[in-house]
Amino acid sequence: MIAFVYRYGVARTSSDGATPEPSPAELAAIVSTFQAELVAVKAQNESLRETLLNLSHENELLKRRIYGNKTERTHTSELQLTLGSLLDAEKQLQKELDEAVAKAHGTSDEDETKPPADKPKPKGRRDLSTSDLPRFLLEILDEDLERTAKRIGFDESLQLMFRRGGFSVLVKRTAKYELPGKDGPTVLGVETPKSLFRRGLLHSSVVAHILVQKFSLGVPHHRLEQHLADQGVELGRGIMCRYVEEAGSTLGATIVHALWQDAVQNAGVISTDATSAMVQPEKSKDGQRQACKKGHFFTAVVDCDHVLFAYTERHTQEFVKKLFGGFNGFLQCDASNVYDVLERGPPQDTDEGVSLVGCWAHCRRYFFEAAVCHYPVGVQGLMRIRAIYAADDAFRTLPPAKRKPMRDQHLRPLIDGLCGPEQRRCVP
Repeated sequence: MIAFVYRYGVARTSSDGATPEPSPAELAAIVSTFQAELVAVKAQNESLRETLLNLSHENELLKRRIYGNKTERTHTSELQLTLGSLLDAEKQLQKELDEAVAKAHGTSDEDETKPPADKPKPKGRRDLSTSDLPRFLLEILDEDLERTAKRIGFDESLQLMFRRGGFSVLVKRTAKYELPGKDGPTVLGVETPKSLFRRGLLHSSVVAHILVQKFSLGVPHHRLEQHLADQGVELGRGIMCRYVEEAGSTLGATIVHALWQDAVQNAGVISTDATSAMVQPEKSKDGQRQACKKGHFFTAVVDCDHVLFAYTERHTQEFVKKLFGGFNGFLQCDASNVYDVLERGPPQDTDEGVSLVGCWAHCRRYFFEAAVCHYPVGVQGLMRIRAIYAADDAFRTLPPAKRKPMRDQHLRPLIDGLCGPEQRRCVP
């Protein structure tokens, strides 16, 4: 009691040092003060309790948002994710509602919601004979057998074909002939022309149409599928993807391969660079997905006429030699040592061979690093390279025949000032 009295400033000290008891009025004032503080503390506790409850609800909501996807994978209903434990108190009501819903479904006609049992499930190749598209008849005959043998019939095959004006069904009829012989007649069939897609459902004209729509006009397969359905052609995006993949493989094994051979044998200048990319490998034998691996794409601009691409798993000298081996022109590339195998090697009797041309952008990096380290030669190199590009930009639009003398006149002195004429291997 004395401590409380001292706290509220009502303590008194007598002349002999003893502390007298407080009067009733003073005690009443102390009690009134305590009661007021108690009310304030209760109000503060109630406010804190409300704040804590709100924070708990907010934390629960944030947890639902963060872990909602994982929780849904365990077949938790959406209502449980939203309301949490509130549904536990309403199990009886939920049971009654489920029974009412089940009763409503039980009174409906189940035959209307189920597909007919006698409808066969489509299997295998689509039957084009039932299509309403116009027919285009093509008979393949043999001129020699037409004169010496007896035609006994045709073998028919159907393909989806695209011509100007729309789609149609190609009816390919291959003639069969009967030839007499010592042991009896022999049946011969006409050899069919070679096809890009052997025994394919789609004619090469349809594949070409898909490729143009996809890569030239930017129409995705799912949208093209809808456009074809409006024209009465049922062609799924899965079939389109398979044919596009096969066309790409065939194109790479034939036309692209021939373009690479022509570039190595006849091109004058090839600009190349390699870019790494993450590639998803095929699944393992047990069906598990494997981690992505780094691959490399080589890009080659051949005489400014066409652009070729080549993929390799490893960025090595062996692949560079396989790709550009035998090339005798100018190969513009970066300073990677994988290209050294093209220029170095056993001595040759002639001076013919590839000439490696460096890249100004890669060369500029070293001057920039020197400039960062406060070397004057680095700043001077950056200034000279900038002047070379600025001077070359003045006659960039000129044809090659006029551009070369202008470069000899204006760029050659700038390059000699940077490297020196004794170190310049080729002029731009």
